Amino acid sequence: MLNQHGKDFIKILENIKYSKHTHEVFSDWLVMAAATLYAWKNDEKVENEYMEVAKHYTKEELDKHANLIAITVEALEEKEQDFLGEVFTFADLSNERNGQFFTPYSISYMSAKIIMGENEFPKNRVCRINDPTCGSGGMLVAGAQVMKECGFNYQQDAIFIGQDIDARCARMAYIQLSLLGVPAVVYCMNTLTMKTFWYRETIGYHLAGMEFRLRAEELIDKAKNLEKVVRKPEAEQVPIEITIPRKVLAQGELF
Repeated sequence: MLNQHGKDFIKILENIKYSKHTHEVFSDWLVMAAATLYAWKNDEKVENEYMEVAKHYTKEELDKHANLIAITVEALEEKEQDFLGEVFTFADLSNERNGQFFTPYSISYMSAKIIMGENEFPKNRVCRINDPTCGSGGMLVAGAQVMKECGFNYQQDAIFIGQDIDARCARMAYIQLSLLGVPAVVYCMNTLTMKTFWYRETIGYHLAGMEFRLRAEELIDKAKNLEKVVRKPEAEQVPIEITIPRKVLAQGELF
């Protein structure tokens, strides 16, 4: 059942520009909202994408687009959920003829609970979560929620990777993961041929220093593998404790 935020979102969406189909208006909103949340990167190509879409709307219409972002923020502040996925489904924007059906968030949450709930999360390592057909990011959002409930700080010690061939889905996932402060990289790509069209990191990825930490872990793993090859006699070995510096972030706060 769609909540009030979802109803308000669809009502505004349907009344932004009558000369365009709701499906097209929503796609335009996704381009502009995702570009806005990626502004920290100063990517000229993404900025041009925004301007190319924005020029087709009046100031009043762009204000309504901004209201949609505000509603999305409020919905995600109220609770972790696949808000845009539900809007996408209830507004009949999905492509059912191509077999595009979104998993209800309650099912995504239950699946994440089963998979992750009983496992111990890694210590002094980045926990890595990947969804190769992420849709609007519901499963990744559910994974973050389960981590939070288990007392694991996903905003500091986890990296989420989402991949989808549909650009609209990739942008929905990027928007929601960005607003929830999740360190993530979202790819618009074909996961069968591995052809990548574009990818974007969330601001949470940047704030968590994730690029540095992943590179550091890679170097440490290579060093450990090399150490196995040229291992000294046990009597000469001295254990070395290696830790990766990390930023301290407050969990559960939106931007």
